[in-house]
Amino acid sequence: MNTHFPVTYSILSVRTLKTDVLPDYNLGDIADCKFYMTGFNDTFIVKTTEGSTYYLRIYRLGWRTLSDIEYELDVLNHLNFKGVSVARPLPRKGGSFIWELSAPEGRRYAVLFTAAEGKEISYDKEPKLMAFKYGKAVATIHNAVQDFTSPHIRFHIDMDHLIDTPLRNIEPILSPRAEDWAYVQRFAGTVRQRILELPADNLEQGFCHGDLQGYHANVDGNSNLTFYDFDGGGYGYRAYDLAVFKWCARLKKQEQVWWEPYLRGYREERFINDLDVQAIPLFICARHIWHMGVHTGNASDWGFGGLSDPYFDERLQWLQSLETDYLK
Repeated sequence: MNTHFPVTYSILSVRTLKTDVLPDYNLGDIADCKFYMTGFNDTFIVKTTEGSTYYLRIYRLGWRTLSDIEYELDVLNHLNFKGVSVARPLPRKGGSFIWELSAPEGRRYAVLFTAAEGKEISYDKEPKLMAFKYGKAVATIHNAVQDFTSPHIRFHIDMDHLIDTPLRNIEPILSPRAEDWAYVQRFAGTVRQRILELPADNLEQGFCHGDLQGYHANVDGNSNLTFYDFDGGGYGYRAYDLAVFKWCARLKKQEQVWWEPYLRGYREERFINDLDVQAIPLFICARHIWHMGVHTGNASDWGFGGLSDPYFDERLQWLQSLETDYLK
């Protein structure tokens, strides 16, 4: 028998990160390192005696492959080279960006990122102006990655990623509610068919952030946006990248306020085809399936307690609302 009981997920020691990992970066003296938050990955906030702040991300086992991570870092370095303000990875003293750490559950990867300048984006004041600026900034990202390439393989934001895999994750938990599970399957099947019939091959594709829901950006004193958390990004449909913003605005009951200035800001910097605009409501539907799949697919680490009847009742009401507005 092993000396220690096997684990599926662990939080790495702050003390050891300070003594064994952080000294391999040219940061100067470390004033503090704290476990900041968990989610898809674990994040530690690092502060130096000179007042600089950094974020150390420890990727969760099985969430991203090494190739996925290398692709993500290639995107960030490309955007930084193009002058787009992003939280970028910092190299170790030997030049590599990625640590391989032997955690109790297996090999995990770590990357240190710069902090985004300014404060977290807010729509409390002048929401239309902020949505307009956000749309312009998203277009700037899409413009900058038009010539992006990477030798590394990463998942695609396609029908399998948005619909098929989420359904496989949802089924074991929702299938006891047979009628509701059948409805989710029908809803997802309709969305999939409608996207493919556009036809999907005529939609613009390229690198997408994957989670530009109106946040994941800080704003400095000059109203410049710095984006972070590209962990959900990959090659996919640009209409989906735009749909995520409208999806979030809808959930916050701000769709009528945020969407028009956002799209106008985007169009000020970048052309978008009518077919891609037509596809946005369908990708809002797909986003909702994906979101349910994320919760159910990560429950083994995050816990099954939140996946209760009230959770599914609320999500099904959202699907029915989307069906009424976008599919009928």
